[in-house]
Amino acid sequence: MANLMMNKWFLPIVILASIGYCAFTFWFYQRLLLTVISALFCLFFILSSFIQKRKAEKAIIKFANEMSDNLELLFNCEFENVYALEFFDETLMAKINQKIVRIAEVLKSEKEKSMAEKKVLQSLISDLSHQLKTPMTNLKMLHETIQNGNLPEQTRNELLKLMESQLKKLEFLLSFMVKTSRLETGLIQLVKQQCNLFDTLAAALSGVTVAAEKKAIQIRVVCPEVSIVNHDPKWTAEALFNLLENAVKYSPHNSAIIVAVEKGEMYTQINITDQGQGIAETNLGKIFQRFYREQPNLEIEGLGIGLYLAREIIQNQNGYIMVRSVVGEGSTFSVFLANDF
Repeated sequence: MANLMMNKWFLPIVILASIGYCAFTFWFYQRLLLTVISALFCLFFILSSFIQKRKAEKAIIKFANEMSDNLELLFNCEFENVYALEFFDETLMAKINQKIVRIAEVLKSEKEKSMAEKKVLQSLISDLSHQLKTPMTNLKMLHETIQNGNLPEQTRNELLKLMESQLKKLEFLLSFMVKTSRLETGLIQLVKQQCNLFDTLAAALSGVTVAAEKKAIQIRVVCPEVSIVNHDPKWTAEALFNLLENAVKYSPHNSAIIVAVEKGEMYTQINITDQGQGIAETNLGKIFQRFYREQPNLEIEGLGIGLYLAREIIQNQNGYIMVRSVVGEGSTFSVFLANDF
C-alpha cells in the first residue's frame, strides 16, 4: 500500500533508466548474454512496476468511490450506515478513513442525544398539559362564579381562597417544569464538592419542621456533625427535602421519622424511615414515575413529582435511591451518594 501515491512519471523514468542500463551494460562489457540477462531483469522490473501502478490506481479509485459513498451518507444524516474501509497498514488514506468514521460516530451520538432530548421534552409537555388542564378549568369556573355580583361576601372570600390555591398549584407545576427540563436537558450542571452532609441534611429538614410539628411527628436524626461527602449541596438538599416531605405527608399523627446516615467504603447511605401506610410491592417500580400517585393517597394534597425530581437529582450525581416498604408498617427510602475523592 506504500506505492498508492506513486507519481505518474515513475513508470516512464523506470523504462528510460532500464534502457540506459542495458545500453551501458552492452557497451561496457561487450557481452551479449549479460546484456540479454540485464534486459530480461529490466523487463521484469518494468512489468512489476506497471502491475503495482495499476493496483495502486485501482485502489485509489476504489477508495475515492467508497469515500464518496460515505460522505454522501454523512450529508444525508445516515450516520449509522457509514462503514469503515479495510486497511492493513498506516497510510494517509487509512487515517482519512478513520477520521470520516469518527465524525460519523460523533454525529450519530449527537443525533441520538437530540432525539432522546426531544422525546423527553414531548413527554414533559404531554404530562404538564394534562396536569395543567384541571387547575385551569377550576380557575375558569371560579372566575365565572365570582363575576356573579349577587354572591355573599363570605362565599366570595372562600372562592378567592380556592382560586389562590389553584394559582399556587399552577406556580408549583411551572416551577417543577423549569427545574426538570433543565436537569433532563443538561442546562443545569450539578456542581459536586466536598461538603458537610450534616449541613445539607439540616437545610432539607428545615423545610419540613413546621409540617411535622402540626402532625406531632418526631424526627430523629442520626448523623455525625462532620460528614464530608462529595455532592451538590443545593440540589441534594432539594432531593432530601422531597423525600422528607413525602414521609411527613403520608405519616400518621404522633408517629416518628428516623433519618440515619451511614458512610460506607464506596457510598454514603442516607436512610429515611417513616411509619406511614407503606407501598405495595407491585407499585414500588412506579412511584418514581412523573405524576404517579398511589390510589389510596389521592385525597392527600400532592402532584406526584417529588420522588421523580429526587431521583433525577441523585442520579445526576452518580448515585441512586432504593426503597423498602411494608404495607401498614411504613417505608424506608435509601439515598446512596458516591464517595468520590
